[in-house]
Amino acid sequence: MTTSLTPPGPQVDPHIREAVFPGDTESLVAIVREYVRWLDMDLSYRGFEEEMQSFEQTYTLPSGMFFIVEVDGEVAGCGGLLRHSDDVAEVKRVYVRPAYRGLALGEKIMTRVIGKAKSLGFAKLVLDSVPQTAFAQKLYERMGFTETAPYYANPVAGTRFLELVL
Repeated sequence: MTTSLTPPGPQVDPHIREAVFPGDTESLVAIVREYVRWLDMDLSYRGFEEEMQSFEQTYTLPSGMFFIVEVDGEVAGCGGLLRHSDDVAEVKRVYVRPAYRGLALGEKIMTRVIGKAKSLGFAKLVLDSVPQTAFAQKLYERMGFTETAPYYANPVAGTRFLELVL
């Protein structure tokens, strides 16, 4: 009797790439808005609408950059960097669509973001993580992020501030 060594379920080959503007603007703004709906939060206190209106300028180097994860040509997730200073960048909007969870895409995004931050010469990454992102917080901790002081005034109870020294 012969048994198959092929694992069950669909095989996916995720492709992670740096965003190219203006071509990726619409799909990135759409997935970031989807992420904020998933969070079920009002991010107006953080200037969310202004961020969306200036997405290309905000997330183009030297001020920032974004990655897109595609699976079979579909946008499956995203994540970005935003420069705070010559030494510090913030991890922004890391999100994997529900249909693509369980494929380690969040870890793959974070690995690329960390690698890019190092190559750009940053000494430290920071991020904030609200209670809805408890699963992601465990990922950040596994990747070496540790608690740090808040880097902005935040009205959302339970937000954690994390950093990674590069």
